[in-house]
Amino acid sequence: MQRLLIATTLLLGSVANTSFADVVTPEEFWHAYHGTHSGKPMIIDVRSHQEFIAGHLPGAINIPYDQIELLTTFAPDKSQSLFIYCRTGRRSGIAEAALHKLGYSNIFNGESYQALAEAMPSH
Repeated sequence: MQRLLIATTLLLGSVANTSFADVVTPEEFWHAYHGTHSGKPMIIDVRSHQEFIAGHLPGAINIPYDQIELLTTFAPDKSQSLFIYCRTGRRSGIAEAALHKLGYSNIFNGESYQALAEAMPSH
């Protein structure tokens, strides 16, 4: 019985971990972004429009976290690689949860714009 309980716990833990977004380090964010070969990866800045205008990652689109459901209109492929960030990670965490509920399965949460900008590869 104890083995069954342990096996069930491990299975549920691994299923839960694979269905939620990954909070990644800036280095992991860029490595995954440049290593994505299936479909076109999308970088999404979930900060306000004013913050986006003040500076953003190259190629990023701006969808404020509280409007993230708009993504479904131009990114219908729920397996598309999505790379999200904000200023500190709070808003990207909220957007991450919303995207998961919408059925997106390949989400990388880089959290901090500043940390991602500093770690961005120069190529």
